[in-house]
Amino acid sequence: MKTLNKQKIAILGSGLTAKAIALGLSDLNVDIDIIKQKSTLNLAPSNATLSISDASLQILQKIGIKKSQKTFWPISKIILFDGMKNELVADAEFYHKKNKKNLSYIVKKDYLEKELQKKCNKFNVVKDKIVSINNDTFLKKISFQNKKSSDYNLIIATELDNLKILSNEKKINWDYSETAYTFLVKHKKIPNNSARQFFLKDGPLAFLPISNSTTSIVWSVKNNSGSDKIILNFNERFDFIKNISLKFLEVLDVSKKIEKFGLTFEFLRKTALFRTIFMGDITHKIHPIAGQGWNMTLRDIDILVKDLREKITKGYDIGDMNLLKEFEKKTKTSNLLFSVSIDLIRKVFRAQSPAILSLRKKGFSLASHPDVMNKIINIADRGLRI
Repeated sequence: MKTLNKQKIAILGSGLTAKAIALGLSDLNVDIDIIKQKSTLNLAPSNATLSISDASLQILQKIGIKKSQKTFWPISKIILFDGMKNELVADAEFYHKKNKKNLSYIVKKDYLEKELQKKCNKFNVVKDKIVSINNDTFLKKISFQNKKSSDYNLIIATELDNLKILSNEKKINWDYSETAYTFLVKHKKIPNNSARQFFLKDGPLAFLPISNSTTSIVWSVKNNSGSDKIILNFNERFDFIKNISLKFLEVLDVSKKIEKFGLTFEFLRKTALFRTIFMGDITHKIHPIAGQGWNMTLRDIDILVKDLREKITKGYDIGDMNLLKEFEKKTKTSNLLFSVSIDLIRKVFRAQSPAILSLRKKGFSLASHPDVMNKIINIADRGLRI
């Protein structure tokens, strides 16, 4: 369906995903409103980090985020340990054998939020509460608490509260009964470009470098386990981190501040509705064991931008259901397979039976083969696309 009028998009959300979508679409011939239902101002500073794949960093660069080693700390190798051992012998290592290309980058979430926000100042931001969204008209009409309303060709929703007002669509979901804790470690200065992950009995413990003297820790553990008691006791946490990293870090201090979030698996069954698409955590949340959560979202954004650019150039209505279904087809099945694969990895490393332990050992050996390693690296970098 064609239209001669300049088209209008409403992006619902206040977080990273909403901002990245707005910037991705900013060079298209459309009007964009960012509708914020909650404020991100005055939130306490966070030490949380994101792992950004090389391909995902290229997507961020396309929307104007500059790469620097100070902010996007390069990871050239990922080293895996199946359990905690006296001798620090890796069970598997991932790196590019033929070149010096980085596997990923670790970036502080706060920094990325601020950089995206700087570039989003050019958009119209609506901070009023949404009262209703009308589906009975040709366009989508959003009515606000201040009695004003606006029509949109397309609504892109990125937060859970948006789902409640737009759809009764159910999710595939379950609670892991686990909590991820994150904090920082200060250590003696070293060349710090290798990420390390220990698959411990109560859950994975990841060391994610953010400088030559600072490393971010993400430790996911079963609720009410012995490990969460260690984490929540400063002295015990300091001693544990110091001991497990003794062979590769000289730990000087562990931050007293801890951030935590509950872990769930969530996958939205339908991501395209009448003049509406859902993106980001609203559509898929996965276990942080592989650090792939926001990479999935960035890949979806890149596909959406390419699709809308092509359709706008040809004069199509960007809210046309056939277009939205096409986007859903390109992303949903691939994302589901990727999400389920991450969940399967978590289950394999959670199990402690002799048969599973033997299977893991064989799996590590297979993953070390150059051809297999390259395929794993490519999937982690670019995701699954079918």
